[in-house]
Amino acid sequence: MKQYDGDEPEVVSLDSLETKPSALEQYLAEVPLFAHRRVVLMRHPPWLEKPAKSGIKEWESVIGSFVRSEPHQLHLILTANKKPGSRAIDELIRKHGEALEVPGISPRRLADWITEELKKTGVKIQREALAVLVKSGRDMNYLARELERLALCHRGQTVTTGDLTGIESDPASFNVFQLTDALLKKNTREALQALASLLHKGEPVTLIVHMITRELVLLGKVQALAARGEPSSTIARILGKQRFRVDKMLRSSMSTEDLRYALKRMAEIDYAVKNTSQDHRLLLETMIVEICENRHRMPD
Repeated sequence: MKQYDGDEPEVVSLDSLETKPSALEQYLAEVPLFAHRRVVLMRHPPWLEKPAKSGIKEWESVIGSFVRSEPHQLHLILTANKKPGSRAIDELIRKHGEALEVPGISPRRLADWITEELKKTGVKIQREALAVLVKSGRDMNYLARELERLALCHRGQTVTTGDLTGIESDPASFNVFQLTDALLKKNTREALQALASLLHKGEPVTLIVHMITRELVLLGKVQALAARGEPSSTIARILGKQRFRVDKMLRSSMSTEDLRYALKRMAEIDYAVKNTSQDHRLLLETMIVEICENRHRMPD
């Protein structure tokens, strides 16, 4: 598309597990404002391959309405390991779209790709660790996130097998968003449980701090745009985020004062984690309690 138009298309990547038919319908109904084309991408939606248990009729209706509208600047891409389980969706794709079979990448090319991606960030990887990644059976989208984590936590170092925490487990089991969601709702119990779970699995504290800070920054942007009177659909478009994430931010119990304090504390925690011997867990737990229980508002 970039070669054809000369410009980058707008790409909206939707969470296949959290996105509802109504949300997909909305993204497929809006024309892009900042690009010539919009591409809506859903990776391995569970309803595509196993329709019997997933309310497939709603998805069939959304996709059917989309293709019958004969869109010219809107595109939907679905990825799957096998052909659609729904005959109706399969026929819609064959009649109005295109099914492409993408060959799998060879182990040698995958190893070269992993090595080169890490090299770009100043990270090397041991042969044994590289072999674990290549043989893990993960798709390249998951591996890209794992390489991002390794680059963040091991810049200037050499990755070993011991650094590949969680690569053999279910990727859905590591979900730092459980922690950030609980923090944004100011639910002390859920936030502390999520933090304990992440630390028990051995997830790097630097990654947890980074992810929490990133979500807080996003919350600040959402709140600022909302205060300006922008609707959630416009905020999502401006920030390049999914609508459901913006809606979740708008429901947050955190005030501007809470957010300002939380960002200040995260900066302090980030410095302490990297430069002192203070207890990392205690630092994060204290911050969670202060924010969720409004302790930072109490007079000295």
